[in-house]
Amino acid sequence: MTDIDTQFLRSLFDEEGSLHTAGRTALYRLYGPEGLLYVGISTCPLTRIRTHLQQQPWAPHVIGIQIDYPHDPHAAEREAVHTERPLHNVIFNGQAPPPPPDRAARLRAELAAQRRRLDELQAAVPQSTAHLRLILRGITAAQTKVAKLTREAEEAERAQEPPGRRAGRTKP
Repeated sequence: MTDIDTQFLRSLFDEEGSLHTAGRTALYRLYGPEGLLYVGISTCPLTRIRTHLQQQPWAPHVIGIQIDYPHDPHAAEREAVHTERPLHNVIFNGQAPPPPPDRAARLRAELAAQRRRLDELQAAVPQSTAHLRLILRGITAAQTKVAKLTREAEEAERAQEPPGRRAGRTKP
């Protein structure tokens, strides 16, 4: 492999080994010999897929991966699971209740997930200066995402309130 090839391949990924997605959410599908195994969404699809491949009992059956960037990834995921019936999806597949369809509830669920990720990153012990830089970068990104999701969830909740309740509220 030439230096140009190596540089090109490295440019496709960030320091954490994820595809550069410019903040977009990817819809990914994992296929096995028996068909579609799993459908999910992530802003870091390769990192998320790697987690599945390390942790899921069905991981050895994965033989193909497809990554798309739909306009509304949440709706695309629901639709894909309902219509394509992946073998190992629990949510939307009838084995667990789907998340609430309203925007505020989805944002609160994503906020909780980002807070868990932030807690995990803050608890990590760096093994080297390179690890420390990656952890600090992850913490900063998670803090920014938590603040943004908090604002968006509060705005979405205010938008859902009846007009009479909004009039009496003052900003903190």
